[in-house]
Amino acid sequence: MTSVFVDWSDQEQQDAARYIADAVVARRKTFIDELTEMTAAEIPEIASTESDRALLAGSIAENTTVLMTALIGGADPSTVEPPPEALAFARALARRGASIAHLLRAYRIGQARFTSMCLDVADDAAPADNRVALRAAVNKTAAFIDHISERVTIAYEDERERWITSRTGLTQNWITQVLTGAVTDAAQAGAALDYPLDGMHLALALWIPETERSSCPDVATAVHRLLAEVSPGAATLAVHTDPLAMNAWLALRGSAADVIERLRTAIGAADVPLRVAVGLPGSGIDGFRAGHRQAAAVKALAGTAVPEAPVLVSYAEIAPVAMLTGDLAEMRSFVTGTLGPLAEDTDRTAELRETLRVHLSCNRSPATTASRMNLHRNTIRYRIQQATEDLGRDLEDIDPFRLAAALEICRWYGHRVLTPRRTAVTA
Repeated sequence: MTSVFVDWSDQEQQDAARYIADAVVARRKTFIDELTEMTAAEIPEIASTESDRALLAGSIAENTTVLMTALIGGADPSTVEPPPEALAFARALARRGASIAHLLRAYRIGQARFTSMCLDVADDAAPADNRVALRAAVNKTAAFIDHISERVTIAYEDERERWITSRTGLTQNWITQVLTGAVTDAAQAGAALDYPLDGMHLALALWIPETERSSCPDVATAVHRLLAEVSPGAATLAVHTDPLAMNAWLALRGSAADVIERLRTAIGAADVPLRVAVGLPGSGIDGFRAGHRQAAAVKALAGTAVPEAPVLVSYAEIAPVAMLTGDLAEMRSFVTGTLGPLAEDTDRTAELRETLRVHLSCNRSPATTASRMNLHRNTIRYRIQQATEDLGRDLEDIDPFRLAAALEICRWYGHRVLTPRRTAVTA
């Protein structure tokens, strides 16, 4: 396919391009050295190690050589094979999770600097040749960068997919064996996972809600950044359960409560709409498994909670409800028998149930309830009165544990345990 950047049938342009190429060859080494320094300084994310820097220098050197050769020989630079060094650099960045945007920016910097060098050379040309030569060099450079950028992007994406698949598959296999009990040797599994299974763990389930999934953020990057922020230097383990959800474990160093509070703060300030369910801290393989089960149970309840669950919920906060293993029919019967009409699935009853639930947790103090719910005390009193009327009994006449349990079940199991809304009968 003919490039959009240049008309290859124009022999005058091709001859002029060779003139530019002959002139810039003498500047090749200086150009490569300066571009390598500039790119590393401008985009430190792709040159953070000596190995990365060496790969960057090799990619720049060989790309420059290929472009100059194409200009000198009159070849179509949009059809040349990308140098192996350029593909190797793209694949290396993919394996360590560097952004493709950084790689493409490096090529834009290279294009700008090479074009600038051509401008300097064109200034020395005879006036009659100046414009033709410059147009030829600029167009062919653009064609080359467009072509190479496409090829290294394909190499990057293929390598990234292969690397994630192989690494995630192996990690998931070991995690599954640990969770199912197929592997019981903490040292063996810990070495394979590069995670200290014989220590203390905090298990997490992290996900993007369905309503937020249209933006498709990079969940893995967000999760790793979050874990590094709340516990710098601690060992972590994370694996996808679907494209926008992950299970993770954090090796605890210090207080679990402090880590959870830092996690709650970080989640609230994050620009990615992550939700987090947290298990209880546990030690060894048994604690690794138990924390995972707890986080999974909390995640399931967070998905059915009415009103919507906070962005972070820990097992410790809802353990009595999370431990319920009875079937839904039994729980629905218990809720209906305890709450009566207040168990109906309507917006009004949901508002009354939540107010009553918070009221009980605040030792029945209207002032404290109003403060926690950010409402006026008179509103709280009115709602409590309405809830009491639906219950058909004074609060003092109902077993407080039974009432609190029914309200918590409604809070976390939501529509699944409520009585369907009654339909008005017309004559």
